[in-house]
Amino acid sequence: MVADPTAWQLWWSTNKDRYLHFANIDTGTSSTGGDSWYLGKGEKHTRLGGRLTPEMIQEDLVPQIQKGLEVGGSNRYAKAAVLALGKIGGEANFTSFDFLIRFFLSEGEPDLNNTAAFSLGVLADSRNLEFLTALAHGSAVAQEALKGKEVPIQMRAFATYGLGVMAARSDDAELRRSVVATLVQLLEEENSTNDLQVAAMVAMSLTPLPFDAEANVCICGTCKVEGASEHFQAQVTYLMRYFTADREFDATVRAHTATTLGRLVAHGQQAAPEAMRSAVTEIKGGVADILIESLQRYAKQPAIVQESAVLALGLTGDADDDDVDRWIRHELAKQAGHGDPLAKRFALMALAEAGSRKGQGEDPWSGTAKTRAELLGRLSRGKKAERAWAGLALGVFGYHLDAMAQDLDSGVDRALMHAARKARTADDLGALALALGLRRSIEAEEMLLNKVEDLKDPAARGHAALALGLMESRGSIERLQELLSTEDLNPTLQARCGLALGILGDSNVVETLVAKLEKSESIEEQAAIAQALGFLGDKRSIDALSELMLDTDAGYVKSRDNAVIALSFLADSRMTSWRSLLSHGCNYRAETPTLTSREGKGVLDLP
Repeated sequence: MVADPTAWQLWWSTNKDRYLHFANIDTGTSSTGGDSWYLGKGEKHTRLGGRLTPEMIQEDLVPQIQKGLEVGGSNRYAKAAVLALGKIGGEANFTSFDFLIRFFLSEGEPDLNNTAAFSLGVLADSRNLEFLTALAHGSAVAQEALKGKEVPIQMRAFATYGLGVMAARSDDAELRRSVVATLVQLLEEENSTNDLQVAAMVAMSLTPLPFDAEANVCICGTCKVEGASEHFQAQVTYLMRYFTADREFDATVRAHTATTLGRLVAHGQQAAPEAMRSAVTEIKGGVADILIESLQRYAKQPAIVQESAVLALGLTGDADDDDVDRWIRHELAKQAGHGDPLAKRFALMALAEAGSRKGQGEDPWSGTAKTRAELLGRLSRGKKAERAWAGLALGVFGYHLDAMAQDLDSGVDRALMHAARKARTADDLGALALALGLRRSIEAEEMLLNKVEDLKDPAARGHAALALGLMESRGSIERLQELLSTEDLNPTLQARCGLALGILGDSNVVETLVAKLEKSESIEEQAAIAQALGFLGDKRSIDALSELMLDTDAGYVKSRDNAVIALSFLADSRMTSWRSLLSHGCNYRAETPTLTSREGKGVLDLP
């Protein structure tokens, strides 16, 4: 656990799912993060791989997960297994999975009950809409399912997050309107807690409504707007007041309102029909106005609100020459130099996203060069504590440009390599290595291989290894395989080597990891190997993980937990995980017990 809230590792751990893509052999493709990544869309890159097909999941994995639930285990074990049922889903499994998930609503520890409520949403079957809505409201129907007990507020929040995931994975406009109507009721519920309101606000960000060509709405940000569940325009303008009314609404709720506005505007720009472009641009300008207003010193806004506003501008802006986009990029560059410590760092990441997102018009990339220069300046002349963030931001910037088939500036690669060679701390080197990997800077291959082999810090070595996978360094496969077979390899480094080889499509890595898993007597090593196998998603790992999961020897409780968590990773055949839906642009410092917390019992802390 990283204690420093300004550490780049926290941003990476929250956002890495968007960049670690493993191929599905059913399609031979993996998705990259476009504007609507959080809704499950994105560009495609062809890549070798060996992830389970839906057929393999159904035939080989489902029986093992069901058997694991029958055998039982710790609370952590059961949570992973129940969530795996939601990830797998499917018409053939609905009746049995729905029964099992509902069973755990009232059996076991409270955080297992909460996981079951969320899993109903991950299952993403519209037949559960009415019941999940009842759970979110805590109604009599839900109480009956809990054997007459009152629905705890935490379970209501988890059910609400589940509604958001269900809506994000549905193209049914009426289902989305129904979900938004529920979310509005939860936001306005008398005596509602900020935890439940945050859940409703985050779920709202995943539920964009259809556009209405006849709608005429106010974008001042202070008016009370009716009909928030009817169409996109009213939905966004309704939420604007939640952000501006700082004396009415809790700061944590307002922080997540900024993220929701950013996500919805991003969706609007991506999905609006041509006839609605001007209306969406007008709304975008109104949202940018209130976000930027909150960043001014005279606004005296809480730090978490300003941090979220910065991240939301990164979701909202793009690289074209529109007045609003030039304004957004200018403000982000300013905040990178003058914001509070975390807001400054978030501003670098937000600027990288906005400056690498394709805009409109004849020159949709007009702001890209200036963004590049700003980030390079921060890398070379910024304060020491911020240079790692600037480097990582350049990696994200290059990654998204590359995904849109834009040429990358080789000067940036040289600057990152120079900074990596001169890095004085392992933390800095780790960020710069990932940046080179995200940009697929193959010129850095030999340098990174040397870092993997020579550095003492296992975390930095692991990030360098992962970078080799990200840059698709086929030449590093043999040396990474050799490193993986080393007996005394640090578990963290071992896991990242495995992930790198998995990204590279190395078919031998699964057999190597399975063999090491079977021989290992270290709980920590087993956890690292199991995680790597889970992310790799290869059929050959099912037997080894299942054997470990079902081993009820009392000395292997944690090992069984790690095995079922890995199988839960295997269970998700979707290109976009549910975690990516909730994490993109999220201010993890604006925490609530059911979103993410130090106790590790929030929805973002689930396996």
